[in-house]
Amino acid sequence: MEQQIAFRYPLRGPGRGQILLIGNGLEYKSGQRSWEELVRDLTLPEKRGMGEAQHLPFPLRYELLSTPSQVPNPMERRDILQEERRLAKAMKKMVHTSNPLLEQLPELHMDHVFTTNYSYCLEHAFFPRRSFEKRGTRSKFRFDLREASEKEGKKREVQYRLHTGYHFPDPHRPQGTGLWHIHGESSVPQGIILGHDRYGRLLARIVGCCQEIGKRAAGAEGELPFFSWPSLFLFGDVYILGFGFDECEFDLWWLLRRKQREHNGDGKVYFYDKPPFDPQRKTRHLLLEANGAEIRTAGADAATDYDDFYAAAIRDIGRTVEERRRPAEEDKA
Repeated sequence: MEQQIAFRYPLRGPGRGQILLIGNGLEYKSGQRSWEELVRDLTLPEKRGMGEAQHLPFPLRYELLSTPSQVPNPMERRDILQEERRLAKAMKKMVHTSNPLLEQLPELHMDHVFTTNYSYCLEHAFFPRRSFEKRGTRSKFRFDLREASEKEGKKREVQYRLHTGYHFPDPHRPQGTGLWHIHGESSVPQGIILGHDRYGRLLARIVGCCQEIGKRAAGAEGELPFFSWPSLFLFGDVYILGFGFDECEFDLWWLLRRKQREHNGDGKVYFYDKPPFDPQRKTRHLLLEANGAEIRTAGADAATDYDDFYAAAIRDIGRTVEERRRPAEEDKA
């Protein structure tokens, strides 16, 4: 049973939502499987050894390696179901354990944490005594922010979880913390965003969420309720850690540019990365800056190791979040 909660924030200035976006970089300490291992699991026997596929963007590479060579056009339902079964089998190999870096995240008291990961490592950091691999646990903490009219006669969100997440009742945050799997979660294989087709369908829904909040934001004053993770991204301060922001993540690149063009909001984006930077990463930094992001190294240099960089980045995020909140909290006091 979904929890009945609400997230309300101002569109601009102090008090706007503080959001952490994490990727697979924070799960390596948990022994998480890599993207390459996941692709190998999903590669059909007849496609193994296709070295030329390495040059394709990840979503297109997945679709090439997971699609039969003689697939009919249009595809048969049988082929689609077989792909879903292979994905479900691969999801069962995911690791769902926390680690010392993830366990620091609850102490940041973020308003929301977005993850592109499919595992429940994040939930185990926030709920160390709970098992989110169990359906009953997920149901206990799940929320669905769709309006009543949208829910009527419809099942809960499955394939595209834009309004659905898990609620952590943080005593330091009146509204608690929302935990969101923005590209799907392992318990719902049909909702995993992996191939190019799924990314495109997700983007279409993200555009709709932005249009919805954009209409409500025009001329609005004070706090507004937020019903989806794209709308929170659009107006909040976003701190990106352990996520490479590869060029193939075109849903998030679109959302980054859309945020930059939002005149009703003033949320910032901070991208944390560890030196040294090769030419490809330098170019990506330039692209991020062109889309409104600020690159931060948290004082790291080429000699800084993995643990020290992430620990320093988490501390820097904590300080910045505290600075962003102080004026609003003083006013309320």
